[in-house]
Amino acid sequence: MSDALFTYGTLQFPEVMEAVTGLALPWVEAEATGFAQFRFRGRIYPGMVAREGALTQGRVYTSLSHQIWELLDRFEDPVYRRELLEVYRADGSKITAHAYVLPVAQQHLLSSELWQMDWFSDVHLDGYVSRCRVFYETITSQGLPERSKQTLWKLTDSSQNSQA
Repeated sequence: MSDALFTYGTLQFPEVMEAVTGLALPWVEAEATGFAQFRFRGRIYPGMVAREGALTQGRVYTSLSHQIWELLDRFEDPVYRRELLEVYRADGSKITAHAYVLPVAQQHLLSSELWQMDWFSDVHLDGYVSRCRVFYETITSQGLPERSKQTLWKLTDSSQNSQA
């Protein structure tokens, strides 16, 4: 089983990953061929879907512990499915990594707008990192059940549903 995660959206920002996991994790640039990322309707984060001929840029984090996977699985929207993919590091080497992918049955939740890393960084990153820190502090201090993060995000992210 792989201990690597390919990130293509908000988690590819090291400051977001650190806020979610409590750790500064090493990463490398990577890309997933045959996948595209689009914004969720009414959300500021993307979903990645299989798309022939597409290419998604991202980052791979490796050597993730069981505890980190638990945090990530709680953090990610429950509509995602964690799948194993073959991705390519910037040096051209191939690695098998997990990625949170949107299943075909949920693709109607996406807009036709490609998710833009620069847009997210310029408009939403600082506030998002703050909300991720609240998530981490709440989860680690109270040991919330698996789906409690949905309630947590409603309490801490009033801008989540706004279109930007």
